[in-house]
Amino acid sequence: MNAPAINIYVPGILTFPGDGKNWDGRAVSHTIAGHWPDLAAEKVEYLCGPIDRAFGQKMRAEKLYRTVQQYALGWTINLVGHSNGCAVILAMLSDFPAWPDIGHLHLVCGACEASFEKNYLNAWLRTRRVGRASVYVAEDDAALRLAHSLPGRILGYGTLGLHGALDVAPDVAGRVNTVLWPNYGHSDCWSDSEFEQTMRYFTQEAAEA
Repeated sequence: MNAPAINIYVPGILTFPGDGKNWDGRAVSHTIAGHWPDLAAEKVEYLCGPIDRAFGQKMRAEKLYRTVQQYALGWTINLVGHSNGCAVILAMLSDFPAWPDIGHLHLVCGACEASFEKNYLNAWLRTRRVGRASVYVAEDDAALRLAHSLPGRILGYGTLGLHGALDVAPDVAGRVNTVLWPNYGHSDCWSDSEFEQTMRYFTQEAAEA
């Protein structure tokens, strides 16, 4: 019997906790409704806007860390972040080193550091603390183009979802995957027409296990 796995979904800014229209809540329901016996789901929501995102990031990272720790024993933990949710995930990995190993890290339209050397993903992949990393790039992402402007950089936004993974070390490159979405904007992957296809990236491994 396979060890149980859990997908933990982490949204970006302007997510009102508990709103049934949030993509992460829909993702939890979709994962559970898939009836894959070895895959569970949870979400970690928070509320912040585009300006106050620059404050309290460590608090949001700690909230994720405390959730992840609940599955430290006997679980394969997969993290799925969108936009600032990717930055929250990377902040957790940097600021709370006791985090349990991560099976698959999905970084969707990430408003976080793009260099795998600077964000330490090369090191975590090398030591197998992170098993695999997938980076999703929406090529019509106006939000991340704004994040790449001077005001966006001042507020601490990164551009992984704009530039894709940079500086990936050769010895871990085989466990880094990039998905390009040529006609998507920043949140188009969560639209009703694309949602099921998007979710396959996060659940297909469980379905085939």
